[in-house]
Amino acid sequence: MSSSESGRRVSSCRIVVENQTASPPPSIPTTNMQRVGIKPLSGKPYFHAIILKTHLSPRFTLGPSSKICSKLPSGAAVPTVLNYHGKSWDMIYNGQKKAKQFDTFGWRKFAKDNCVKVGDACVFELMESKEKIIFEVQILRGDFPCEFPGINESEEEPIVLSELIGTGESEAPFVID
Repeated sequence: MSSSESGRRVSSCRIVVENQTASPPPSIPTTNMQRVGIKPLSGKPYFHAIILKTHLSPRFTLGPSSKICSKLPSGAAVPTVLNYHGKSWDMIYNGQKKAKQFDTFGWRKFAKDNCVKVGDACVFELMESKEKIIFEVQILRGDFPCEFPGINESEEEPIVLSELIGTGESEAPFVID
């Protein structure tokens, strides 16, 4: 949703994950990140897409970044699976075209079934790419910052997350601008 649609001013913010010892629970409300099971990447190749209007209705076009395309089969109509929260969506990856992308029907079904919206970020981690392409997908909802009071009021004060949600483990500092 754009700032003009919501009727409020929106600016960018930073999120910082710091390596810290156990700390008391935060005084700010928790987010739905705990409920949706955001998990760390496994170290395999991945790409991400910030969802734009062109990725959704009416065209429903989305494809891997050029950086990861070199790791994918370049043939016509490669079977592809997107896994998200224990469910799978079958589609075709068209690797022979100049604009390498998922087939419209399969991507549309995935996007609609998972209520993907403009502003969401989808992270596609490549799990397999031999005869069939398999991506593990995580959806980071675009309304994440809006769930915290004071967000979008100052770019000088990032949100500090002291542990990876749901794991109890801390990692090196991580910043999302």
